[in-house]
Amino acid sequence: MNQRRIITFIFLFFWMHEIYALPAFSRQTGKSCAACHLNMGELTPAGRQFKLMGYSEGDQVIPLSLIGVLSDTKIQSTTSSINPSVTMPKNGSIIPEQASLIAAGKFYEDLGGYVKLTFNNANTSPLFNSQGVQTGTKIGGDYLLDTSEIRYARKFFFSERNVVMGVTLNNAPAVQDLWGSTPVNSYPHQGSSLLNAWGIGQFGPTTQIDGGLSSQVAGLGFYTLVNDSLYAELAGYTKYMSPLPPQSIDGVPNTVSSSIIPYWRLAYNSVRDAESFMLGTFGMVTTLKRDRTIPGSAGGKYRDIGVDFEYQHISDVHSWSTQMTYITEHVDWNPQAVVNKNHDKSYGQLNTFKAKATYDYKRQFGSNIFAFYTSGSTDNDYWAYNPDQSVVTGACNQNNSQLAFCSANGNPKTNGYGLELYYVPVPNIHIALQQTFYKNFLGGSTFIDNSSGNVRTAKDNNFSYLYAIFSY
Repeated sequence: MNQRRIITFIFLFFWMHEIYALPAFSRQTGKSCAACHLNMGELTPAGRQFKLMGYSEGDQVIPLSLIGVLSDTKIQSTTSSINPSVTMPKNGSIIPEQASLIAAGKFYEDLGGYVKLTFNNANTSPLFNSQGVQTGTKIGGDYLLDTSEIRYARKFFFSERNVVMGVTLNNAPAVQDLWGSTPVNSYPHQGSSLLNAWGIGQFGPTTQIDGGLSSQVAGLGFYTLVNDSLYAELAGYTKYMSPLPPQSIDGVPNTVSSSIIPYWRLAYNSVRDAESFMLGTFGMVTTLKRDRTIPGSAGGKYRDIGVDFEYQHISDVHSWSTQMTYITEHVDWNPQAVVNKNHDKSYGQLNTFKAKATYDYKRQFGSNIFAFYTSGSTDNDYWAYNPDQSVVTGACNQNNSQLAFCSANGNPKTNGYGLELYYVPVPNIHIALQQTFYKNFLGGSTFIDNSSGNVRTAKDNNFSYLYAIFSY
């Protein structure tokens, strides 16, 4: 990433800062963005209260906002690919990554929400020929109904207890949560869309609850907060696909069963002056069917259970926060998955851990440090690279592979760390440079590039992500 590119990138956003004003929530409440956000994606106690009460605080205004993302993603090495311009296009290029139109705020009395329509100019996926060799990469031009919710909430008093009760309708399990440690809301709050096509995934393999069903389901949840400390929620989701053409989801489509998907959440929350603390747990049970159009696809029942923690110290000048999340997923594969050699056992397990710490100065300058670790059961039929052209099973088959990169030993182990520096010149512009480093990827320090069969090292996937977000 050369100096000229960085200077051009920053110049564009400083030039635009006179054009854009504060987003809809600030116009509605009359408060600054800093009142509700510690940094992008992380709510303060006041921001959590605003969301809890249905986004309905303040006056009704025109509830429309616009968000745009300009970015540059640079991966460390592309030498293992047969043709890097095909397998990793747009590497090191400035691109207009996303644009979103959002209806957000108070809709009526105690009813409010956040409905987001996104145009993803880098919504990407690899393309393979009949021999399983990657022959191209689809880059962008997709509209999707992004993670959204509508909620209604009221406050009551029972036996001198302050009780909030509410209902949420949303299309992504956990998007309705109040803390920045749960799936969908957790770090990174902004990640490169190009990684989807490059087959990397910033934190490696993830569980179903961690965004695996976003924009593919619709759910109704009931929640309560007692005495501002004990939070509980129970929700049920069912298959739902947006009619938006040509694509209505962000990520890999799943063949969701028609049965109800239960989701639950419990958390203890404490706020004292400048400090707040949360300890919680959450979970979901998902049944997926085999996708007959994808060789190697298998159905099964996914049981996800997570625990999470958040601490914040917030002041006008120096602020600190940290979040940690651990999720364990147990999968019982359908019997045919083993018979058809899509998986080498009747069950599997995946465990993920993420941690992030933030320092913020006056809501203008800040840094995030983060670490991640994924482990799981060895599954050679699914994860391992297999050059045999006759094989049509598993995720790394050479007939219609689901993965651009494959394990050398059948294990999903991935771990690493990173740093992000951000600058907020005005409240509606966020500029950041994010750097991610890998120690292991898909099983160890080396893995296989499925486009060539060449060995690739984990550190080859190290990447820089420079981005700027503007909002109105």
